[in-house]
Amino acid sequence: MCIRDSLQPEHFDLARLAEEVLKEFRMIDSGHEYDSHIESSVWVYADKGLIKQALRILMDNAIKYTNAGGNITVTVSGKDDLALLSVRDEGIGIPPKAVSQVFERFYRTDKSRDRATGGSGLGLSIAKWIVERHGGYIEVLSRQEIGTKMTIALPLSEPPSTSAQQF
Repeated sequence: MCIRDSLQPEHFDLARLAEEVLKEFRMIDSGHEYDSHIESSVWVYADKGLIKQALRILMDNAIKYTNAGGNITVTVSGKDDLALLSVRDEGIGIPPKAVSQVFERFYRTDKSRDRATGGSGLGLSIAKWIVERHGGYIEVLSRQEIGTKMTIALPLSEPPSTSAQQF
C-alpha cells in the first residue's frame, strides 16, 4: 500500500464515491447485509483516491469484525460545514479502554484474532492520516457485542459549477 506525499485534490461528490465503494463491497462480500443512507450531493474538495482508500479501510474493518450475516451500514450526510461519512457495523465492538488506541500503528484490540482476520494493524492509522491531511477527523463510537460506528468528517465544499461562477 503506497501513500502519495502530496495530495491531488479535486471537487467530487462524496455520496457518489460512497455508493461506488458500497457497490464494490456488495459484489465481493456476499457474507454480510449492506444498507445505506446516502444524501445526494455532498461535495468535498479532497484527494478522491485517498478518501476512497480511507473508506475501504473502514469497510474492510467492518467486514473483519462482523459475523457472517451481520449488517454494515454506510451513511453520507452534510451537517453545518462538514461532510460526514459513516460506516456502522454489528460487529464485536471495541473495548472502552482500547478506543483511544485503535489509530495507533500496529495496534490490534484482540491479538487472538490476528490469524483469523489478517491485517497488520496499520489500516486505521493510515485512514486517520489521510483524513487529517484533508483537515478532517475520524470519530469512533463503539459498544462491545453491539458494534462500531466510524465517522469521517471532512470540510464541505461547493459543487464545481457553483464555485466556478464566483469570481
